[in-house]
Amino acid sequence: MSKQPDVYLEMALLALQRVPRFLGECTLAQYLEDDLRRSAVERQLEVAGDALGPLRRLDPELFARIPDGDLVVAFRNVLAHGYATLDHARVYQIAVERVSGLLSVLQELLAQFPEGHPD
Repeated sequence: MSKQPDVYLEMALLALQRVPRFLGECTLAQYLEDDLRRSAVERQLEVAGDALGPLRRLDPELFARIPDGDLVVAFRNVLAHGYATLDHARVYQIAVERVSGLLSVLQELLAQFPEGHPD
């Protein structure tokens, strides 16, 4: 049974909604010193990329409406496979500057789907 596109949107949305909660009001210096917070934020960004990767294959037209969707998926690969060279300051910057805009887009796209569709 294949998933519907809105399932992937919702998975990404839920993960990205956690990022601002996990960051709170912490500064870059605080973020860099807090390995638990870094791990939590990085994991949610990875989950978002994990969700958008299959969406790209399932519904390319819908995926194309996500600004920088390809970058989100590529960044997931950096998080998952490039940990030894991961720039934590860059992760923080992305979390602070990019997540809110992506959240808005995903919410708009998800709102276009009927609720309670059969799987």
